Amino acid sequence: MSLLSLGRANPKGLCRRLFESLEFSRIKDSFPAVLSSTRNPVFAKQKMSPSRSRGPALPCVLFAFLCVFFAEALRADSLEDAARSLARKLVSYLSRDVTSRYSWENHSSASSATSERMRKAFHGELERLRVRVDFESGSNLTIQLRESPSQIYMLAIHSNEKNEVISSVSAPKGQLGAAERTPNVLRLDRQLLWQQPERMLDLAVSNDPSGKPNVMLVMGRETLTLYRWSDGKWVLKDSAALPHSGPPSRDPRGEIHLDDHFFQFHLPGFECDGDAWQKLSLECEEQAGMWRSGFDPTLPFSLDPGHSFFAVDPHYIGPKKFPLQGFFSAAESQSENGSSNYQEVLAGADGHTYVYASGYKEDRVPESVERLPVEWGSDLVSFSAECRDDFVVVATGARDYTSRDTLQGFNVESKAATPVTAVVDFPGPILSLRGEKDSNAVAIVFNLSTGNYEAYHVAMPCDD
Repeated sequence: MSLLSLGRANPKGLCRRLFESLEFSRIKDSFPAVLSSTRNPVFAKQKMSPSRSRGPALPCVLFAFLCVFFAEALRADSLEDAARSLARKLVSYLSRDVTSRYSWENHSSASSATSERMRKAFHGELERLRVRVDFESGSNLTIQLRESPSQIYMLAIHSNEKNEVISSVSAPKGQLGAAERTPNVLRLDRQLLWQQPERMLDLAVSNDPSGKPNVMLVMGRETLTLYRWSDGKWVLKDSAALPHSGPPSRDPRGEIHLDDHFFQFHLPGFECDGDAWQKLSLECEEQAGMWRSGFDPTLPFSLDPGHSFFAVDPHYIGPKKFPLQGFFSAAESQSENGSSNYQEVLAGADGHTYVYASGYKEDRVPESVERLPVEWGSDLVSFSAECRDDFVVVATGARDYTSRDTLQGFNVESKAATPVTAVVDFPGPILSLRGEKDSNAVAIVFNLSTGNYEAYHVAMPCDD
């Protein structure tokens, strides 16, 4: 059936559907022009309402234009499908420029997480089609997310004198709500592992092949203690003195890594390896390197005795200049451009939180540091989950040692952090937070009510 015969058969239904589609004209002041099916720009200030003298002709023409302009987008089953559709439309345009780059701007009510999923779908479709294109802010090609009361629009805008919209797709705004209500809900769970009146720096547990607890190491201020699981409880087996160098720190730090009954632990200025089968045996050597997180290998970080934060070795004379005084902890975060660029979230020694990108020479990406507009504590870890493609940065709250503390997971971009889990409360300040495999960590807490030091296992499961 032709558009004209459809209009004769049900003119009211035609006009209703037409003007519902024309809601995109309400965002006309947000961009100067769109392209018609003949690639001639239709400027936003152009009159788009039909006059009485023209009857149904103009609505039919506009309806046909919209069918052509948004035909592919209206078939999209999700916002990610709309993003892939736009990528396919831009293939011929991007293929003409071997150094193509694009930037991404979200001017809609979509969350940062949803916007990033759309960007990944857009970028992934270009890679599938073997189109070389880089994600880089300030590029001539900008992909913008905008919205009307009923539609989400993706506009590909070329930054020339006219800011020409070279292509566009749309999707029903109802899909935005579905995207925000993703079924893969993240949460943080906590489980008490151990408590004692003496100060704890860290705790590590290994399981036997059946998954039952087997070996537990507890690092105190002065000693390392070995426990074995027997008859449903932990039984003390051995203890050993920790190495020291210089005066003790007022804020001691330490970290244990345990695999079966073999272990390695770190203290400021020391690295020790040992065996915890029946008794503790260990060998230590002076080592001031970075042990809180993997980091840019071209920067030699150290945690010197008597200090509580990592800093670049003062004897370093390499080409890079780390711009911060130092940091307490670091957590790997999602790379903005989807490449091998090394990106970390840092709990700075100055009390602020930063995103550090190491840069890489082959694509001429410079080293950069951006301050995040958040108020977090000094302990961060990075979680990965099967239900997410990116990393979740789990951060402590900005509390002092006289207050109850919190943990919460965030999706971190270069200048923003979006919560992805609810806040989890603890009975006192978190003194240490160490990441384990995937989505697990150990938190050491001072319980303000009991006066005990407690170790918690923290996990981030995916709920269906």
